[in-house]
Amino acid sequence: MSLLATLRQTMKKRFLRDVAFTYVSFVTNGASLFLVSIILGRSFSKEWFAAFSLSILVLSTVAEMSDLGLNGGLQRFAPFYIANKQFDKLKQLIRIIWRWRVNLTALITSVGVLGSYLLATYIFGQTELTGYLAVSFVGVGGVVFLGFINTFLQASQRFFYNAILQTLKGVVRLLLIASLVLFGVENMYAYLGVYIAVPWVLFLISFHVLPAGFQHVSLDAESRHAVHAQLARFSTWLTVWSLFSIVATRVDQVLVSRFLGLEQVAIYAVAYQLMQFYPLVAWSITAVLSPKISGFSTKRELIPFLKRAIKWTAVAMAACALVVYPSQYLITLFFGHEYDASLPVYRILALSLVANMICIPFNLVITAYNRTDLMAFSGVIQLIVNTVCAFILIPRFGIMGAGYTFMIGIGASILYNMTCSYYLLKKKEITVH
Repeated sequence: MSLLATLRQTMKKRFLRDVAFTYVSFVTNGASLFLVSIILGRSFSKEWFAAFSLSILVLSTVAEMSDLGLNGGLQRFAPFYIANKQFDKLKQLIRIIWRWRVNLTALITSVGVLGSYLLATYIFGQTELTGYLAVSFVGVGGVVFLGFINTFLQASQRFFYNAILQTLKGVVRLLLIASLVLFGVENMYAYLGVYIAVPWVLFLISFHVLPAGFQHVSLDAESRHAVHAQLARFSTWLTVWSLFSIVATRVDQVLVSRFLGLEQVAIYAVAYQLMQFYPLVAWSITAVLSPKISGFSTKRELIPFLKRAIKWTAVAMAACALVVYPSQYLITLFFGHEYDASLPVYRILALSLVANMICIPFNLVITAYNRTDLMAFSGVIQLIVNTVCAFILIPRFGIMGAGYTFMIGIGASILYNMTCSYYLLKKKEITVH
């Protein structure tokens, strides 16, 4: 059988086709943002580029922290309601989550804009970031609301539509920012404005994909209470995990800013941008598998699924590991020799993320059991490990200390998730939704 025929036969499998759609869209979006970094990194000074990177870091971090486990709840329970044709409950779930999203976003945006000076001065130690951080908070709503749309599309297994949105987000940002550079614009507010406007526009265009009339659906008191309780049980602990994990994965960058200055932030940011291609593989696999695992109600269904997931994850890990070493030279190619210090940092970050892919099937097991309390504790552990290591290693080893911190935190997370999954599969039966 020819290579082309083999490829066609393989792609007939829906799982692989959905993963391919999702991965290509993530890669396109990620590649577009990486090209944005290249364009800005080569067009402006390291200090300028570092300030832009930190502003975007705040935008993405705050958007993630504002989730409070709500998107996770949507992705966990919406597939079950869809599969069982419980459309009123689905709409009620979406209505509850949507209201929380809107109210939280309004609050966070207001507080963030007003508190930008405190954040710039006392967290990053860079007062000149104040105005840029204020603008980045205006973009939180666009990222949050578009993420809500993306999550619903994943939960309803409309991967192609979701892939289009992901692709457009990156490509449109790239084209607009490249245009600003081409016309010689040097005002950072213009670049930040473009960056935050694109998600807002895509959200407004795609709002119609949500179920019609979800904002007005009503349920009897008992059913409404059941939906609230179900979401609360799942999302409360997921919120704790999310908040601790987000802080844990950002503490190294914050302390690089405080201990080493903006120039070293730029070095770390370049390595961090390139290694983002590895989580795309994990996100793609997780996005496709999550709705499927949400339909399981017995351990007997789960175990064969887990074995297949481990097999495909191992294949993905091997493929990714092979490209780590040669891909580091893309930094020199795109950013120039002044960023050569990013190469060893990139290697340790990338290899850590490749190893972390093994957590994909085990995280799905924890999700299937609705044991988000176990996930929450993993976030606490990771935050403690990363914070202690960052304070010890960054002052001693400089920029590489941040890489070592990242690696140790990943290792602790892997051990914890594998242990929890083994315990659940050995001792527990899945609780029916």
